[in-house]
Amino acid sequence: MRQIIGFIVNMLPYMIIALPILIIVRLVAYLHKKDKEVKVKFWHEAGIIVFGLYLVGLASQTVIPKLEYGIGGISIIGGGIDHSRINLIPFNKVIETWQIAYIDGYIDYFIIEVLGNIGVFLVIGFMLPLLWKRFESLRATVLTCFLISLFIEVVQLVLPRATDVDDLLMNVLGGLVGYYIYKGIKMFSPIFLNNFKKC
Repeated sequence: MRQIIGFIVNMLPYMIIALPILIIVRLVAYLHKKDKEVKVKFWHEAGIIVFGLYLVGLASQTVIPKLEYGIGGISIIGGGIDHSRINLIPFNKVIETWQIAYIDGYIDYFIIEVLGNIGVFLVIGFMLPLLWKRFESLRATVLTCFLISLFIEVVQLVLPRATDVDDLLMNVLGGLVGYYIYKGIKMFSPIFLNNFKKC
């Protein structure tokens, strides 16, 4: 739990910096739509800002490199491809996590590596259909989650982070769970959720 709180705390500075930028961008978009007499929903715009902040925070912990300044100029700390940090064998990490969590008793590792990877994309799988009608399609939402996760894993090849096919699988699973949570809520409160949908 401590690691998850730390993950969120590390996201906050990036999100705080991004907040005024996102607000300005959405205000400009609003004024542009207003000139064209296009109806704008407040909750849709608020949802986009919240989702944008979340994506910035996620990027800060996954694809934004930590830089160092030296005689040779700017370089990525620990950058470069390290084959020991690459896993292309499906379920290898899941099995390893199971062993560490349930045999060695390190439950935190399971929370971070499995539930964490599912959880971060659960938000994306929920927010996409919430904000845009085209993502009411399961295929569109899952494909988008897959492409975002694939982008993260490819970028992490040159960062001091691990690239793991199991992360990709768990991210997509998280997107799927988020999508069905949205669908479940929609069954009981469709009018409320439609407030967030683009006109």
